Amino acid sequence: MKKLLILDLAVLLALFFAGSALAVPRLQTYIVNSRYEYNYNYLDSRSWIANQRNFDLKVVGYWGSTQAATGGGSVNFLTGTSAPSYDYMDCYVAISVPLRQSGTVWINGVQINSFTNFFDARPEGTNPSWLIPLTRPSIFGKYNFQDIGRIDNSQQNAWHYDHGQITEPGWGDEILLDVVVSGFDWAHFDAIGVDRNGRTYSSTYDHDSSYFATPEPGTLSLLGLGLLGIAPLLRRKK
Repeated sequence: MKKLLILDLAVLLALFFAGSALAVPRLQTYIVNSRYEYNYNYLDSRSWIANQRNFDLKVVGYWGSTQAATGGGSVNFLTGTSAPSYDYMDCYVAISVPLRQSGTVWINGVQINSFTNFFDARPEGTNPSWLIPLTRPSIFGKYNFQDIGRIDNSQQNAWHYDHGQITEPGWGDEILLDVVVSGFDWAHFDAIGVDRNGRTYSSTYDHDSSYFATPEPGTLSLLGLGLLGIAPLLRRKK
């Protein structure tokens, strides 16, 4: 646990010195109907968490608030409510899974079971944030980057999933992905995007998402019944 706290401190310091002054990250991920956890059993921090193996994952491209002139929301990339100059990002979802486990992740029905180290897995021509493989649980994982298409800023359809709060939509859009995880204890999801000028954007460490497997209620009930069954035997032995 001490090592994990030291690791978190190092990541936070790196984010402080290297991070952008912009309050809202250009790219975010969000699991529909999930909960935001600031510290999930020392396994993950500041992520949207799901325990169902089948869930909907959103990748959000957010260029800025549309509420600046009326006093609502916050301004990060814009100074008003008019539409920004047209831009887009070719987007990928970065999937990390446990290093020593085998399994499968399906994205919109596409089967993914080939994972490797972060630098070999990243798409050619991209430069994702080096903080992605240094945060929990990804630091203990292997990677696959899945091409999910293009997000542009011609719509007011990018909701801001802000540390457990969902705020008014801004300029941008979302891509909805159907995800199924099988065989892995966890799967972590970041997003990267490349704009028209070739710049790479990455979702920040506090706007990402994770799946963690938990015992099903039926399994827990069977375990309880099993313990009740052996209780008389333990008494006899004593």
